[in-house]
Amino acid sequence: MFSLIHLACKFEGQLTTNFLMSQILFLASLQIILKTLWMWYNRDNLLKLLDKTKSLYTDCENEEICVIAEINLKKLSNFWIVCFKIASASVYITCVLLAICNALKGEDGILITIPFIPINFRGYLEFRLLIQTTLIGFGCVSVIYIDLMIVFFGIEIMAASNILFDYISLHKDAIQEYPDDLKIITERFCKLVDNIKLFNSVISFSSFLQFITSAFLSFSAFFIIRLCPENPIGYFTCFCIVIQLFLPCFFGEFIKIRLERLSTTLYLTNWYDLKLKDQKSFLIILGMIQKEYGLKAAGLYDINIYTFIQIMKMAVSWCAFIFTLHTYS
Repeated sequence: MFSLIHLACKFEGQLTTNFLMSQILFLASLQIILKTLWMWYNRDNLLKLLDKTKSLYTDCENEEICVIAEINLKKLSNFWIVCFKIASASVYITCVLLAICNALKGEDGILITIPFIPINFRGYLEFRLLIQTTLIGFGCVSVIYIDLMIVFFGIEIMAASNILFDYISLHKDAIQEYPDDLKIITERFCKLVDNIKLFNSVISFSSFLQFITSAFLSFSAFFIIRLCPENPIGYFTCFCIVIQLFLPCFFGEFIKIRLERLSTTLYLTNWYDLKLKDQKSFLIILGMIQKEYGLKAAGLYDINIYTFIQIMKMAVSWCAFIFTLHTYS
């Protein structure tokens, strides 16, 4: 609300760094509020996903799966820790640098306007800087925990896929010697698909919102870099915006690749050595796995690297076009 009032009061027909940063603040705040409300609305599904994630660590049909699960979960847990540290450090560094630069700029560093407080109020500038920094800090915390929650569940789905892939790979040359394999593979694949569908229902609207806001946020960040290439804030802000968009697209792409790899590996097993009854069951399982189970934003757009590239290209094109008009106006 404060940033929107600031945008309405300060816009004079020119795209300045102050106006663009205030626009980023407004769009980021809107995105955070809507995504938080959506996640709160889906809290039951999130708890279900959490229970399914816990079952990866506890539910093992045999000793081989326990060993495979331990290796994959440990490896991907380390990857999750690295993602968390990099994302947290990037967001917090940007927040601190933004607070310092705004304080040094004085009035030009103010991105919000608080109504009903007289301008001649003693300490008015410092008060607005304090409120602005506090609100940005809360926004940074929200971004970290909402977006990295999506990363966490994406990694766990990748782990479930890897466990099933490694187990099939281990027995693919002698599947006829393990009569329980078809049952284990079917149950684990059905659980994996159920997790993907549940995960997709949770992030579907928030990803669609992410795509829309990230296009405008990226445009604003790129424009700031073009206006002030010597200002490090533009680069850090741009990096955070790009990473925030990249993470769900990255996991959407990897989930799709993992399922395609799973289908190929299952097809390459010695299924023709099974009994006729088991061959029929196997072909049904193979048909299920060969279906596409990707992530979609609002059921319309695929969440993958191609979508990420398209949004970035769109933002860069807007930036080049508007900057050209801005330069010659």
